[in-house]
Amino acid sequence: MAILQIAQHQEEQDLSSRHIRRLHKKALEQIQKAMAPFGYYSVKVDSVLEKDGQGGWKALYKVESGARVKVATFTILAEGAGKDDPFFTDLADTFPLQPGDAFLDSSYESGKKKILLQAMAHGYIKVKFSRHTVKVHPAKGTVNIELTLSTGPLFHFGATSTEQEIITSDLFQHFIPWKEGDVFSLKLLNQLRADLFATGYFSQVLVEPKIKEQTNELIPVQVNAKEVKRNRYSLGVGYGTDTGLRGHAGWHNSIFNQHGHKPSLNVQLSEEMQRFSGNYEIPIFDPRFDNLSFDGLYRDETWDDTWSKKTSISATVNHNEPKLQYGAGIELLYEDYTVGQTSGTAKLLMPKGYWTLILAENRLNTVNGLRLDAEAKGANTALLASTSFLQFRVGGKLILTPMEKWRILGRISLGATEMDSIDELPPSLRFYAGGDQSVRGYSYKSLGPTDPSGVVIGGQYLFESSIELERQVYSVWSLAAFYDAGNAFDDIDADLKQGAGLGVRMTLPFGQVRVDVAVPLFEDGYPLHLHLSIGADL
Repeated sequence: MAILQIAQHQEEQDLSSRHIRRLHKKALEQIQKAMAPFGYYSVKVDSVLEKDGQGGWKALYKVESGARVKVATFTILAEGAGKDDPFFTDLADTFPLQPGDAFLDSSYESGKKKILLQAMAHGYIKVKFSRHTVKVHPAKGTVNIELTLSTGPLFHFGATSTEQEIITSDLFQHFIPWKEGDVFSLKLLNQLRADLFATGYFSQVLVEPKIKEQTNELIPVQVNAKEVKRNRYSLGVGYGTDTGLRGHAGWHNSIFNQHGHKPSLNVQLSEEMQRFSGNYEIPIFDPRFDNLSFDGLYRDETWDDTWSKKTSISATVNHNEPKLQYGAGIELLYEDYTVGQTSGTAKLLMPKGYWTLILAENRLNTVNGLRLDAEAKGANTALLASTSFLQFRVGGKLILTPMEKWRILGRISLGATEMDSIDELPPSLRFYAGGDQSVRGYSYKSLGPTDPSGVVIGGQYLFESSIELERQVYSVWSLAAFYDAGNAFDDIDADLKQGAGLGVRMTLPFGQVRVDVAVPLFEDGYPLHLHLSIGADL
């Protein structure tokens, strides 16, 4: 109907009878033309044009489409400088139309376009089809497709230059994913632009191949960039059931000098904890993924009958890819603490390491994803430490969406500490359970071994697990039911505490706001606990 002219003119009042008959006569050809792109080349049309008795005309077309023609043969040849390039040998196998397929003009055109784009991305930027024929045999119901690809010369990268003075030339060169003389690639141009943006140093990046300035098939590349606003400040207030009312203030410098250093300071004050931290990050090795991080921390935390004042400085070498992160470093810790009836001071020089694997398309609001974590740390009295210990912790979280609007979330965490006496270890290194991210139905750090007065003093071992079923009910709102189990303990055969409950979820661009009501199972009175948390899924 879109191509049928008689239909397009049907609302016009001043058409003559002669004009209407002429439009009707053209309809057969137009209908056949409209059907051809869909593979119908044996179209039969019965048509009637008559007056309708009310001063108007009625046109009726009965269309018999016939069978679609099918591809009988498909050949594609490459000629030019790239005719022997292995890149072109499998083009016929990946074309969207294969012998026996019904012919579709849209598939034919998209297949040709894909070949041209792939060849250009591979360095043949002057590629074109010198011959492209589609021979249709309506009587046989077949199509023969013949393509000849003129590759043109293979282009290579020339010199890469930049006028930006935001980072040093040496640091800039580390981001360039090609060397002069490598095969020219549009994909690598996009990668450079993305990598430079990801540094946080630049507000605008333009990577421009100077194709008109190429000589001897060498294409120079010009990179221009604008510096990002260096200083960012943040202020916030919030509430969490593990921390109470809290406030936050922060400063982050996106690029402190031309070497790409990044300092930051953060202050968090809450009812249960005061925390001051600083970080200084230096790009090393491959600056896209690797950095040397210096961290300082002062934390004064209180819960139940436990008080801890911790000061630490650390240096860590980090590798951060989108899916895989790992690192190793050393931390110097000094901590004053009181746990129930005992007090102490710890001075520890701790080597440490961590490893994280994240498999998910979206870490904030995950449809299907997996996260695995492992960390280890330790100290020895022979190396400036007040006590000796070795500690490991591993964990994982799995999110599955078996059907639309339903999610299953599972997590598990295991920890173990090898040492003589838990009393010699400061609270920040002991294992506790209970709280929003642990066993819901119990208060923050309320589970673990106790002293004679009943104060929870933390344990050498940890086990936490959870299973949750979530159902989206409307827009950003979801309901959840969950079961948690876990505890901190000194003996492997300790009892696991269990909690269960219901929750409401609000999914926002930065993650979920979660409100849970849980009860501790098998406890007298089954007291209700409210849990409020905000964050990403993985």
